[in-house]
Amino acid sequence: MELNYEEYKIKKLFINVLLKKGKKTKSENIFKNILINLKKVTKQKPSFILLKCINNLVPKLKTISLPNKKKGKKRKKDLYFLMFLNEDKQIKTSINWLFSNSNLENIVNEIIQTSKNKSKTINFKKEYYKDIKKLKFNLHF
Repeated sequence: MELNYEEYKIKKLFINVLLKKGKKTKSENIFKNILINLKKVTKQKPSFILLKCINNLVPKLKTISLPNKKKGKKRKKDLYFLMFLNEDKQIKTSINWLFSNSNLENIVNEIIQTSKNKSKTINFKKEYYKDIKKLKFNLHF
């Protein structure tokens, strides 16, 4: 089974997020088991479901805060800047969101639900963008 470039990149980043104390074979086995379970549950190509899940989750923006260090009577609010994430950071962030909102036992169900846009992780993404929108008065371009 040949992987195209995007599938290979997702596989590489997925395994790197799973890495614990240099146990790469263990993280590769976990990734294989996730793909096998996706195949069993959905009867579809697991790489397609995983790609769809990641594409539904990718964040495009990130806020960077610069604290205001001026000493004075009135403390001004921190400055926030919007930054676009590169493709690797987008994929890595979406995989981290997947694992933060589920554990290894129910990661398959979370991936399936995220590919259908009906999961806790999608709600987490919406909250993330709501938080960015709340900062719109402090944003500088």
